[in-house]
Amino acid sequence: MDRSGLGAIVGVSLLGGFFLLFVFKLRLPKYLLLYSSPFFLLLGYAFLNAVILHGEPIFTFRGVIRYFSYFAVFILAYYSKVSFKQIFILYTLIVLMQSALVVFQFLFLGMSRPSGTFINSNHLSYFLVPYFSILLIVYRKYLPAFLVFLLSAFLGGMGGLISLLLILLLFLLYYAQRWQKLVAILMFPIFIAGAGFLMQNRIKELQDVFTISERLEEGQAGGGSSLVWRIVTWKLMYDELIEKDGLYTGMGLEYASLVSPYFLESSIFEPHNDYLRILLEFGLFGFFVFLYALFYALFQLRKKALYENSACYFSIYAALAAIFLGMIVGNIIVLSTLWWMLLSIIAIMHKDDLKII
Repeated sequence: MDRSGLGAIVGVSLLGGFFLLFVFKLRLPKYLLLYSSPFFLLLGYAFLNAVILHGEPIFTFRGVIRYFSYFAVFILAYYSKVSFKQIFILYTLIVLMQSALVVFQFLFLGMSRPSGTFINSNHLSYFLVPYFSILLIVYRKYLPAFLVFLLSAFLGGMGGLISLLLILLLFLLYYAQRWQKLVAILMFPIFIAGAGFLMQNRIKELQDVFTISERLEEGQAGGGSSLVWRIVTWKLMYDELIEKDGLYTGMGLEYASLVSPYFLESSIFEPHNDYLRILLEFGLFGFFVFLYALFYALFQLRKKALYENSACYFSIYAALAAIFLGMIVGNIIVLSTLWWMLLSIIAIMHKDDLKII
């Protein structure tokens, strides 16, 4: 739904379904409310801060809907009767549909970087990350996983491709047998050669990496390779945050959203760095809470995966590690489609665990 611009409507619908169930049926577990309370407090603070600073309560509520929909989807999936296998089938159908659209857009519409129904190809690349992880680690479907890898390379997003390589590395370190590791060593040059061929234009862009110092001094954003303009943009955004005395308090929810009426003055681009986005919108305190939440989630998933020898949990651990890496260069935290799917999977796994206990 990303390209259609109907994401907010879907988010409102999800929230509506959540509140109806909450009023008539749901009884939220206390531990879920306890763990999510810092999230709600930070979200409420960032909303009020944005309203006070910028006077745009209606637009700012857009961010509240987005982030709260993540929690709502988790709860809805938690109380659903959908199984892990069924949600993965749905995931597969979405990936197949997007793949067909990508081929059509490239061959018949002449799009050099097709993106299916997503806003851009990077978003689709990151959407493939959990799917690749489950396909490789849980179901051991090596050929389909390789095709997903090639699709990500074809989409041209380096962040997405590096995320997949991290998942592959974690799989080889923890789950692969000796013969698979030997095959991987032999196959790795083929992976790199295929990715390099499909991304040759993006690789050529990196020739201007030596101009970073000069462009930082000039404050020249835009143009050049994606890496260079990202670094320059990050510097300009951070400088603006300091200039406006927002380092500790942040500048409010949606301050780093390109369509925001109070978007940063220093750039025409979104941060393409979720850690910087959190710093811009929530300030230092929110930034450290965010980092703690990421490390805590990874620690708990890894612990559960290794302690219970669970391929499902390890696949989610690997996917989240890859996503957190991709957040350095991507706008992933606002990619609702990805989080709705991923949090649904996590909720279903957690529900199944409680049944076993």
